[in-house]
Amino acid sequence: MKLFVFAIGGTGARVLRSLTMLLAAGAKVPDNLTLIPILLDMDMQNGDTARALNTVELYRTIRNGAYPNGAAPSGQSDAPKAFFSTLIQSLGTLQSETTQERIGDSFLPQLTEHQGTFEEFLNVSTMDDIDRELLKVLYDNSAKPTSAELKLDLSVGFKGNPNIGSVVFNALEDSALYKYFVGAFNNETDRIFIISSIFGGTGSSGFPQLVKLLQEPSQKMPIRNARKGAVTVMPYFALEENGQSAIDQNRFNSKTKAALSYYQNQIHLDSLYYIGDKPGAKLYANVEGGAKQANNAHIVELLAAETVLDFASRSAGEFAGNRTYYEYGLRRDDRQLDFAHFADSTYRNVMLPLVRFAYASKFYTEYVPANLRESFARSLGLQQQLGSSTYFVALTKFMGDAFRKWMTEMADNDRKFDPFNFQTDFNGMVRAKQIEPKTFMGFGDKGISESFLLNEAGDAEPKLLAQYPQAETRLMHLLMAVADKCVQKLGDLNRQLV
Repeated sequence: MKLFVFAIGGTGARVLRSLTMLLAAGAKVPDNLTLIPILLDMDMQNGDTARALNTVELYRTIRNGAYPNGAAPSGQSDAPKAFFSTLIQSLGTLQSETTQERIGDSFLPQLTEHQGTFEEFLNVSTMDDIDRELLKVLYDNSAKPTSAELKLDLSVGFKGNPNIGSVVFNALEDSALYKYFVGAFNNETDRIFIISSIFGGTGSSGFPQLVKLLQEPSQKMPIRNARKGAVTVMPYFALEENGQSAIDQNRFNSKTKAALSYYQNQIHLDSLYYIGDKPGAKLYANVEGGAKQANNAHIVELLAAETVLDFASRSAGEFAGNRTYYEYGLRRDDRQLDFAHFADSTYRNVMLPLVRFAYASKFYTEYVPANLRESFARSLGLQQQLGSSTYFVALTKFMGDAFRKWMTEMADNDRKFDPFNFQTDFNGMVRAKQIEPKTFMGFGDKGISESFLLNEAGDAEPKLLAQYPQAETRLMHLLMAVADKCVQKLGDLNRQLV
């Protein structure tokens, strides 16, 4: 089953970044799932978009190296999924009936070739006087950066103006991107999911226009009949005051209310998920777009990413009835969150895989480089490949940089999620439970000690060698084997709120 995921605007990109982390950790999804992420943003230099794009590209590099034959291992339904097991492909790599269109092998295909102002996009200079005057009534004609509409530079997005974005997205149907998508969507078991915000410019304008396109009576049957879902992200953060910015956060709530009223009657999907949060005291920088717009990761984005997994995991029979609507709620409204705050399904399908992945991350980025002379490392050729091979470098960037930074950003938010302490040893890494060594005069169970890790890696690697002669594949299985032993040492976590 292919799931086409349209991630619209900055919020769509941030949720896609979290979704990629969850898939890397082996969060629960169907074994046959192939994810097709499609980032939609006029602001091609946006920092959030660039960061999401880099994360997905790293994921693809790692998966292609770890599972060169395509299929990742699948075990029992209740067994942990393999790291990086879900196949992620770009839209341009799929076969499409629209052979005359070429969109390239990118997760961020070009939305439109236009790079100028909104005024130029509308070809105002070719209009007659009456039409030009009408536009001046509908849109601000000044060049002031805080209020520009007709003279808005579209290369940095819509700056929170859905009245502009909806006009631009109205041309989506004629784009090479959309034509290629239509040509590539041919299997009625495939599904469509849309990620967007409801309070900004790009997401709140792109979402209804895309849904409208997908619902057109003239649309090809596989798309019309496909199961469709979406997550609508409501306001969840506050911005610093910036008199030079066109983004007015005071309009977030009013835009949300107006959009919800419209969605009630005009948006018809099989499943629609809503999530948001009351902004706290911590403020994000008020940046209109470009490379500097890179907000810290937020727990809301992680939970929004979970909605994609939930939608993909639902059986066909679950869509047979009426449309379904979902909201996410914590078990208790605390500003600092731990595993006990989440529903059992979130804990089981998302949080436990993150614990396992965190152990693997710590083992690969800290223990392995310090023990390259050990037999398991020599057999894998790590001393030669760790800093030079494309696969090993990508894995280090993902586990050591991208994953750690993502977790650190969520820990630094007002709604704080900080489950791991990577600065301490393995016994204390999971904040919810300290592994207490059971020793007497230096002997006994020392928990997850260096000797424990060495023994587990040393025992596992020779057993994996015959089945996985390729070092990249064998290393991935070794990381999972060691992480599983660490999780066993950790044992059950407390699920009671205190």
